[in-house]
Amino acid sequence: MKNITNSLAPLAALVLFGTCLVSVFGFLVVLVTSVGFGDGLPLLYYRRLYLPIISVALPVVGMILFAVFLLGISGAPAKATKPAAIKGAIDPNEEWKKKEERLKAIA
Repeated sequence: MKNITNSLAPLAALVLFGTCLVSVFGFLVVLVTSVGFGDGLPLLYYRRLYLPIISVALPVVGMILFAVFLLGISGAPAKATKPAAIKGAIDPNEEWKKKEERLKAIA
């Protein structure tokens, strides 16, 4: 799983970069079309290159890749650690044993 995760990282970064490029290009098309430059030609190219579909599909693919990448990283087994020792803490088992001894002594 680690090999797949490591190979998906550059692809996910590339998809993120592509998404940014498509969104900047879309912003420029809207800006140029709203000014009236080119008589709507940029919008025609925008539609002909299927950029509206790409601008939706590319982020979806990127989210899936990043999800797989992050799940692969967090899937690593954690190291077992010793419980933290607190100074002056009372062990509940010892306290229970003392109570049992007292009850036996009374009875």
